[in-house]
Amino acid sequence: MKSKLLIVEDDENLRTQMKWALAQDYEVFLAGDRLSALEVLKKERPTVAILDLGLPPRPDEVEEGFLVLADMREQDVLIKIIIATGHDEREYALRAISQGAYDFFYKPVHTEELKIVLHRAF
Repeated sequence: MKSKLLIVEDDENLRTQMKWALAQDYEVFLAGDRLSALEVLKKERPTVAILDLGLPPRPDEVEEGFLVLADMREQDVLIKIIIATGHDEREYALRAISQGAYDFFYKPVHTEELKIVLHRAF
């Protein structure tokens, strides 16, 4: 049985690319917003999640992503959340890690680097 991975990303093309790149190794679940991410988390109980900070309703800002991070950590304190975002300010990385994120990547994420971090997280 494959380990479960949740990808929370509002860009459908990027979600699909990440699923395609990772589906051989993991059972991948997709979500494009906060509500669907929390539904998948509750139903499927993934061990690891990749989370974009810029999510609807304000994808150009990071607050929705930080709310998802907090909600996910509240629902499951053991889940390892890897932030992957286009918002490249260092303060966001530090804030995410201080709020319980496992690791942080700036987009574009390099698949081979991500696979190493995912392997370590699982």
